Parts: sequence; structure tokens; C-alpha cells
Amino acid sequence: MSVITSAVLVVVLAIVCGVGARGTIPTLITHTPSPTSMYTSALAARSQAHSVATLGGTLGDFVQRYGTPIDDSCLMYAATLADQRVLITLTLVDPNESQDGQQHVVTLAVQVPGDALGTDTWSQENADQIAQTFLPPDALFQHIVTTGKIHDHVYHSASMAQTFTADQFTNDLGNVQAPIGTLSYSCHAWPPSASGLGQCLIAIGSYAAP
Repeated sequence: MSVITSAVLVVVLAIVCGVGARGTIPTLITHTPSPTSMYTSALAARSQAHSVATLGGTLGDFVQRYGTPIDDSCLMYAATLADQRVLITLTLVDPNESQDGQQHVVTLAVQVPGDALGTDTWSQENADQIAQTFLPPDALFQHIVTTGKIHDHVYHSASMAQTFTADQFTNDLGNVQAPIGTLSYSCHAWPPSASGLGQCLIAIGSYAAP
């Protein structure tokens, strides 16, 4: 496929997919407890080609990186990350909740595909690599917050502070303000009965905002 043809395809898909409002992830998200590990930075190893389709990106970025979405909402993509097949589901912020009036990815859920639930699982290293793929390039690790059995890997990103309005940076319930620019990820077993990890949630804010 020529560069021009590829570019046209990306634009067409982005236009078609860009009409949706803020997406939801009604069945994929869970806060099932999971073990945690010491943080090992993988940010420097991510290439620029992978850094655009991240938290805070646009649908066009994900179309360009992962190709045609696998559902009519244009919010789901199939990929292979850290040698694992994954399903990526996006949630978009409403345009009036971004600083440029555009839709941006505010939450990502990455999980084992439906046909492999209960059989395919991830190690903690795999899960960290998968989740860190979707961190913006300027994300700086802050700490791990443990609430009950939930382990939130908390970061700060100046670009996220410039992308979303301040009121979007909250805890998981949306009732506690987090520092502007906060983002985090947590990984857990999916389904809950699985013997290993199978889903990561990457979002702005933090599960347990200070």
C-alpha cells in the first residue's frame, strides 16, 4: 500500500470513527485485586512510532497505529503487545472536557481477547510492559498506591495537564481531586478466577487520589 493510500485510509477511518461521543467500557473494567511488583522503567525504550497512540491521543492516532477497529463504535482494536494478543478498548472524553475542544482518549482497557479468557494470562512483567505502552512519552513515575488489594502505578505528565481540563483528574469514583497531570495504571486477573493477570486499566487521575 502506498504512503498516500495509507494516509487517505487513516483520514477516512478517523472521520468515520470520530463521530462518537464519550465511550464506555461496561463489561471490561473491574478492580479485581492483583499482586504488584517493583517498578521498572520502560519509557525510554518506547519508540516515537508507538508513543502517539497513548493516553491522551485521538482515534486517528490509534487507527494509524493499530489499523481498522474491530467494532462499529471504532473504540476497539486488536493487537499484539509484549508477545501477547490483546484487545484494546478506548474511552473518549467529551470535547468540552479537553482543552482544545477535541475528543481525546481518557481511559484504555487492555485485556486478553474473549476467545482466550481463562486460558491466556500475563506475568507481572508482561502486564507492566503492556500498560506502559499506553503511557504518554513524558510520563514520570511517582509511586505505587495500594488501597486494599488494588495497586495503582501513579505517574505525572505535563502533556496530560495540557490536554484535559483540571476537573477530569480525579479518583476512580470521581469524587476526590487528584493533582493536575496525574495518570495511573493497575492490572489484575481477568476473569477474576484466572490464575494470572489478564487486564490493565490506564487512565488519567488515580484510583486513590490524595
